[in-house]
Amino acid sequence: MIRLQVCAGSLAVALLLGGAARAGETADRHAAWRGCLDRNFGLQAVLTSRVLAADAALRACRTAERAYLDALAASPLIDGDETEEARPALVARARLWLLGRRAAL
Repeated sequence: MIRLQVCAGSLAVALLLGGAARAGETADRHAAWRGCLDRNFGLQAVLTSRVLAADAALRACRTAERAYLDALAASPLIDGDETEEARPALVARARLWLLGRRAAL
């Protein structure tokens, strides 16, 4: 959780320090990953339980996740090791987002 906050804070600092293009790319990749998760979760939730649907969405969107993590790692303030260390927290948070956001469905 701390690494996730560090990554988010570093992204904000990079934006303030003139890394707007890089930060914009990272934000775009994050949005693409979340969109992939949301679409895949919606499709799978019709067929199976919400927990299984969340897991299936995470598996289906690994390419988008990797693109997002690569964009984070390209930040001048975050190195690749930190990004890989933050991955489990990011994935867990995405899973909770899917389950929490879709709780009303």
